[in-house]
Amino acid sequence: MKRTVILVTLVLLVFGVFAVNAQEQDPKLYVKTVGIMKILNHALGYKVLYLKSTMEVGEFYVPHRWFKAGGKAELILGSGQAFPYFSVFYREGKFDHIKIYAAENIGHLSWGRLKRQVGDSSKFEAETLDLEF
Repeated sequence: MKRTVILVTLVLLVFGVFAVNAQEQDPKLYVKTVGIMKILNHALGYKVLYLKSTMEVGEFYVPHRWFKAGGKAELILGSGQAFPYFSVFYREGKFDHIKIYAAENIGHLSWGRLKRQVGDSSKFEAETLDLEF
């Protein structure tokens, strides 16, 4: 019994050292999570509409090229009352990446289509997100 307690304590101590070491190496990360009103699908990416704290509608564009392994965006499909929402991650005060949690059912009210218009390509050329909350 004593050996088990000592072994468990030793394992927890080792994992604790690794966790503290990982925190010291990783720069500060800030996450902001906001509910989504509508996700509009476009050939070049997604336009996302969300409600700002001022009760105004905010919008941003996420190009499809961001959705690659190690890219700036991730689309996570799921179901439940929490969907849809997004989490935007800032590292050292600058945009790092975004995770969009969308309803897996494309027929959900939160999904829509964005019609093609002149000048659409410029909206999806951004390299960063500058969001207002």
